Amino acid sequence: MDFITTSEKETKRLAWRFAGYLKEGDLVLLEGPLGAGKTVFAKGILKRFGVNPDKVKSPTFTVIKEYKSGSEFIYHIDLYRLRTKTELLNLGYEDYFYSSQALVLIEWADKVESMIQKGIKVKMDYVAINKRKIKIEFKNHPEFNFSL
Repeated sequence: MDFITTSEKETKRLAWRFAGYLKEGDLVLLEGPLGAGKTVFAKGILKRFGVNPDKVKSPTFTVIKEYKSGSEFIYHIDLYRLRTKTELLNLGYEDYFYSSQALVLIEWADKVESMIQKGIKVKMDYVAINKRKIKIEFKNHPEFNFSL
């Protein structure tokens, strides 16, 4: 599925609608160049689960940020500063990536794509200054259809 958004607001709205199909155990793989909107998309998802988007920051320095929404946990992981796959192994990544009791959002997932067996890939790219192309693909995950 391909989408075009022309503002942060539209990107968040798309993510909010997308989040309506997500559940515990889902792994969302956010990919794209620096500044493409990965964290903006994560904010839209988290908003759907009741997290104030103003409180959401990319966890670049902490690597993993945990949110709780009612009885649900959401892990927001940023692999930007990851230098080696060994660092990911030392984090105990499997406990996070494959938690059946949490929704997991991973920014820069393409850095460790070979270590990820399943998930919903959200690939973001620049089209113009305020325009993004967002492509959603399914990797060993049941597909769903939605629209703006």
